[in-house]
Amino acid sequence: MPQEEDEFELIPVSPLRRLEKRLEKMETTGKSGVDSSKFFSELVEIVRMNQELVDELAKANDALRIELSKLPGRLDDLITSVNELVSFVKASATSEGPMGQIGAPGANMEPMLKKMDELIEANKKIVESNESVMESVEQLNTKMRRPMLPPQQLRRPQL
Repeated sequence: MPQEEDEFELIPVSPLRRLEKRLEKMETTGKSGVDSSKFFSELVEIVRMNQELVDELAKANDALRIELSKLPGRLDDLITSVNELVSFVKASATSEGPMGQIGAPGANMEPMLKKMDELIEANKKIVESNESVMESVEQLNTKMRRPMLPPQQLRRPQL
């Protein structure tokens, strides 16, 4: 019987080398397979961007507060202006005209008022003439609707 010797096999070395490199990489990056330094740097970058957004929002909020604080004063000015306008309109509506009456037309309206009076008088005359024409037409209509009597023999008066 031959003596037992150590058994051996021939195995290619390249797969072993790949496994060793992979193992080293896993040991350096941590157990989860994520590079912790890269992860933390990205996390810090996200926190920094978040803080910048918060700072910008705070600035915009302050600017908005300043503008909103100006708004009541501007509204008061607007209300005052509208009240003045209303008082001017009321004053012009109730002021005395040249004829001494409240709300009387101004001097520049007198020629127009005279023309309007002339037009009113002309319209009244036209209405009267139209009514007389209508009466004449109605009379003609009633005469035309009467039955015509046969012509009677003319009688000579007896003497």
